[in-house]
Amino acid sequence: MIARTFRFASTAFVAFGLLALSGRAAGAATSGDAAPTPSPPLELVSQTNWVTPGQPFVLDLRTGIGTPPASQLGIDVTVYSCLSSVSAFDQTLSASGPSGPKISETSTPLSLDQLQAGRSGFVLSMPVETSGQSIPTASGFTIDLTSSSQQCGGYPSGVYPVRLQLVDTRDGQNLGGLTTHLIYTGVLGSTQRLRLALVVPVATAIKAARSPTQEELAGRPASALANPSPGATTALAAEVRAVVDHPSIPLTLAVDPQTVVSLAGTGHQATVGRLAGLATTPGVHQFLSTPFVPVDAAQLVGAGLDGELARQVGRGGQVLDAELGRAVVPTSPPLGPWFTTGAISTSTLGALRYIGYEQLVLPGVYVAGSPTNGSSAQPFTIGGGHSPSMTAFTTNSDLAARLSGTPTDPVLEVHQFLAELAQIYFEKPNDTVPRAVAVSVPPTGSQSSPLLNALLGSLVADPLVEPVTTSGLFATFGGEANCRSSCRLTGSVGTGGLPASAVRTQRTRIDQLGVAAPTAKGTLDQLGQLVLAGESALLRPAQRAAVLGNARRAVDAQLGQLTVGQGSITLASQRGRIPVAIQSDAPYPVTAQLTLTSDKLLFASGTTQWTTTTTLLPSHTNVVYADVTARAAGLFRVSVTLHSPTGGLLLSSGEVTIRSTASSVVGVVLSIGAVIVLAAWWIRTSRKRRRERRVSGANRSEDDQPSEIGSVGP
Repeated sequence: MIARTFRFASTAFVAFGLLALSGRAAGAATSGDAAPTPSPPLELVSQTNWVTPGQPFVLDLRTGIGTPPASQLGIDVTVYSCLSSVSAFDQTLSASGPSGPKISETSTPLSLDQLQAGRSGFVLSMPVETSGQSIPTASGFTIDLTSSSQQCGGYPSGVYPVRLQLVDTRDGQNLGGLTTHLIYTGVLGSTQRLRLALVVPVATAIKAARSPTQEELAGRPASALANPSPGATTALAAEVRAVVDHPSIPLTLAVDPQTVVSLAGTGHQATVGRLAGLATTPGVHQFLSTPFVPVDAAQLVGAGLDGELARQVGRGGQVLDAELGRAVVPTSPPLGPWFTTGAISTSTLGALRYIGYEQLVLPGVYVAGSPTNGSSAQPFTIGGGHSPSMTAFTTNSDLAARLSGTPTDPVLEVHQFLAELAQIYFEKPNDTVPRAVAVSVPPTGSQSSPLLNALLGSLVADPLVEPVTTSGLFATFGGEANCRSSCRLTGSVGTGGLPASAVRTQRTRIDQLGVAAPTAKGTLDQLGQLVLAGESALLRPAQRAAVLGNARRAVDAQLGQLTVGQGSITLASQRGRIPVAIQSDAPYPVTAQLTLTSDKLLFASGTTQWTTTTTLLPSHTNVVYADVTARAAGLFRVSVTLHSPTGGLLLSSGEVTIRSTASSVVGVVLSIGAVIVLAAWWIRTSRKRRRERRVSGANRSEDDQPSEIGSVGP
């Protein structure tokens, strides 16, 4: 018995624990916050961005959770010869790690106990020597670049891979490591720094609300969408603050207007205010003319939704200007550059050009034969001939991949990114011709603000790289470079699962409602934005369908505020006036076509159907009267419908019961005729009977008198 009780208690305890864990997991999933990323064995906290003559290479490092104590840990350092190409740089970050000549390395691991304490770990400071003479150092290790003099043309300037390995000194086991790079600048001559255009998105996916009520949708159609998770809004706020904290770094901001609306409506006015502050420095912070939500223009055009693309851009500009309190982006052509991370089609070029875009920024992998200057890009003309042309610039997908958006060590990724930029520069150092690259920072994630902070901080006073806005990027070059292979667009373009039919249906319904209720601008704007939200490229197809489904319900909720009164009306005479009651709970007036139909009534037009235009007052029982003539007595129904003024949208419908107690003219005539015939028959029959009775009476009188035949006289 005791054993069974113990087993039961143990089972219950385990079950309770599993339920608690699953509850916490479900809570995390509901909140939208990402699970914490496990820390690597060795993590980079900071490092010297670039080394000049006489300056040491300093690394601030920390060990990960679960590693042995510092007293039994050491660091092995290996420095490789400077790199000669970007492809060689890529090799240093491959799974096999750096290769080639080793120019400096530790003979034994550097004990962590002997190193200076850092912010959260330890500091490894290594003097850098280019004359072949060793410099005394507290760490006991000097980086000597002398033997690398034949490896790179700009020696000693160049990019040097540095491999760090965390070692357990008790058994010599490698616990993990990292690869970073030493950027040595030497003495720079008169040079054009490498231009860098960073495009930073400020956006988060906003999904459909799970079960909004009809009352919520009627009062506020925007309730069809769920608010972003606290984790997402926190990440956005930190990202914007990172930009604000580095005011001197030129950036291009792709701000999602829908996200700004959501931030303003969820108590994040401070973040919206910071964005408004950034908009006051257009020379440093360029706001792109973005659609209301991030969309794939090629998919919209491919689905035949060119008009939706124009609506996206128009609404996006209006919202940004309204929310940020000033004209942030141009609302009339030219609209500046259109930025995309996907493939694009020739027909999309035409649609974008029609809207007002004249410049295009797209990934280089989707353009064949785009002009380059080494590993840097140049502007070129795309399209032309029988299609519209645009000035284009390609983004560097390889550089963007360094900034993954969810790194375990964001500082390390930033320095690998900066090292590759330096390698591109060192391809053609001291060049007097402008060279440039454009990079899109990954979308907002849990690590985006540490990454962005480290990146922007590292670009301050960079001797090799000059940050510019996207407009500044195009302005750097005097014109477009020639394309060797016609700069053909490549990559497949589809519809991406866009629910085009649902988009068209709901758009038509909203437009028709707008004709009926033109003064309901706030409601119409919210309804229109729901359709735009259903086109977001940040949502999966099922999520798009859910948003558009809620958009349909939101329109239904508006129409549900109009009710045709049900009831019975008695018509006491052949001709009369019947009232039709229409209740409007909408807070705005509605103009509609009212149509009555019945085969038992003739309306003023002499037909069995009557239509009139009426304006329904808000929050009011509206009564419309119709003159009718009953065709028959009895009980029958009248169909009542309300349509938008152009007839394209059924607003409401119902029926009214008519009880007619009057007779028609034909019926009266027939009745009178029947009475006359009956009276004539009755009179004739009466006379005939009276005549027959007189004849019968006379005959009886004759029979009663005595007969004279056979009488005897006296």
